[in-house]
Amino acid sequence: MEIDLEIEGVPNRAVADAIRTTVRGVRRQFGAPDGWRVTIGPSETRGEWDLGIRLPSGWQLVSFSAPLDRLPEVIDRTLRERLCRRTAS
Repeated sequence: MEIDLEIEGVPNRAVADAIRTTVRGVRRQFGAPDGWRVTIGPSETRGEWDLGIRLPSGWQLVSFSAPLDRLPEVIDRTLRERLCRRTAS
């Protein structure tokens, strides 16, 4: 199961590692298809952070505000919400 994960603007290695672990765990749980891509980086215009998710149905972009140490938690919740919507459709 390959995943393309891009993390930008997260200087804390422990937080970046927690994000990687979170994304891989969500992917395993939901069985997201190959070619799944997740990007996280500082937002330029919409909010503090942008989370991009590429699924077979296309790109989804979610902007949110959260302190650096809460990113893994917010990303986990957001990915689960988006993937639940995909499986409910």
